[in-house]
Amino acid sequence: MRRKLLSTAGAAALVAAAFFGTAAPAAAEGVEAQAARSLHVYEHDNFKGRSAHITKNDGNFKDNYWKGTKASISQNISSFKNKGDRRAILYSGTGHTGTAYTAKGHSEDKDLSKNSNNPSNFDNKARSVKFVI
Repeated sequence: MRRKLLSTAGAAALVAAAFFGTAAPAAAEGVEAQAARSLHVYEHDNFKGRSAHITKNDGNFKDNYWKGTKASISQNISSFKNKGDRRAILYSGTGHTGTAYTAKGHSEDKDLSKNSNNPSNFDNKARSVKFVI
């Protein structure tokens, strides 16, 4: 009887280990992917005003709001900090269309109206974003 209990307990432990062992990496992948995509956007130059944090591709900023408000970030971004590893490509059109502005990983731009390697003035133009490697 004791052997049967031990073998049943051992089988249950193996099933639990298999179940939890496969779930943990999937959860870790989600956290890692989110950390790779971390764009902080600001309403005004020099990282001032209202802010929002974007961690996934977004084809339309219309329903993406400044933190704690119901005001859309669409066509209202003036500066950003890209704290993730991936490039964030901001687009002037919805659905990742229109003029593109590329923000390298771990970069920032305190004034989107003055740029040299991107469109010269991208202030208040972003309507969508896509993260790429």
